[in-house]
Amino acid sequence: MKPSFERIPASLSQEPIKVPGSPFWNVFKRFGRDEAIAMLVNVAGTVIMSFLTADAFILSLTGPVVEKFGFFPGHFREALGVYRTTPKAERKPVCFYFRKAVKGGTKSLLEDVLVHDPFYVALMLIGLKLYSNTPVWLMAFASFLIAVLIVAFGEVMVTELSYWDFKRRLKKKGFGFEKYYESRFLISAKENPARALKMVAEAFDLAEERGWSYTDAYFENKLAEYSGRVPRIRLRERVSGDDRIRTAQVVYTKAYEMGREKIDQYRYFPISKEKIYFMLEQEMPESVDEIKNNAARVFLKKTIETAEPRAVKFERILARSPDLLVSVDKVHGKAPFFLLELKTHRHVKLLKQAMRFVMQELPVIHTTQGKKEILFRASMTSS
Repeated sequence: MKPSFERIPASLSQEPIKVPGSPFWNVFKRFGRDEAIAMLVNVAGTVIMSFLTADAFILSLTGPVVEKFGFFPGHFREALGVYRTTPKAERKPVCFYFRKAVKGGTKSLLEDVLVHDPFYVALMLIGLKLYSNTPVWLMAFASFLIAVLIVAFGEVMVTELSYWDFKRRLKKKGFGFEKYYESRFLISAKENPARALKMVAEAFDLAEERGWSYTDAYFENKLAEYSGRVPRIRLRERVSGDDRIRTAQVVYTKAYEMGREKIDQYRYFPISKEKIYFMLEQEMPESVDEIKNNAARVFLKKTIETAEPRAVKFERILARSPDLLVSVDKVHGKAPFFLLELKTHRHVKLLKQAMRFVMQELPVIHTTQGKKEILFRASMTSS
């Protein structure tokens, strides 16, 4: 009989998987929706104005003017949904969600004015000239759709270039860079963590290593998301015996699903993680202001929202080979679960094999939620 997970926070046990999806498809759906609403507002506004005036000039301007308001309703609806479903303890002021909705609508509006409309006009002119026998409504629909595709493709390309430039600038400031893939599982505290580690280590010929004590300080941040990559900022100290490693880290994570092309007993949701870190050659700072390196301190101060971090402490045992690492983390306190993680730099097929082994042999809940959320909720459960 598998151990019970009743005490695990509902947000972890009931909705453990969060995958952002294709960035291109996300932009296409968002901008296409906003354009469709704007078109309806255009038509409705023009019809209403026709009851007030018959002036052709005024009627021709009404649609393009009023349609701009149509780029905002979808974003306000999303913001309201996020506000209502966010637990009260984690809910931010209403103005935060209002600003986010306005920002999203303004982005679609600018894309419409600067990209969609010019391409739509150009495609219509070229299409009607080259294919004069094509019905105007069909040419308009095709031009509209192609222009939306161009906006989606262009936004994704600009986002990826922005992310590349962001990493480039941090590397110039002295930050290091590491990319790897990981998979995360919640395992009941009723299990023996050393036994769970040993099972995976023996199955994949991993050598067990000494344990580490971790102290993390997570800061709310103002960093942008890039194509579904979620940013986190933390100060981390890890200790094993006389060894102490201190870093300031910017971590971007993006979950995705692998192995959908084949039928399998399980579904696999690894996380692509890019860790941008700065080595702190000093005593562990309690705040960003205490970081001695000027470049790192200035950057982090600009990107954090609140000076008060969320502190989480945990103990880690691990085993590894050159191709795979498994670790089990125990949060300080009486958390109802351990956190088991699998990591690899390149060997994603091996990672999938290890994920399948863990799901088959151990009582786990597969999750893509961030360690910050998982460990903080676990520490709150134990308090």
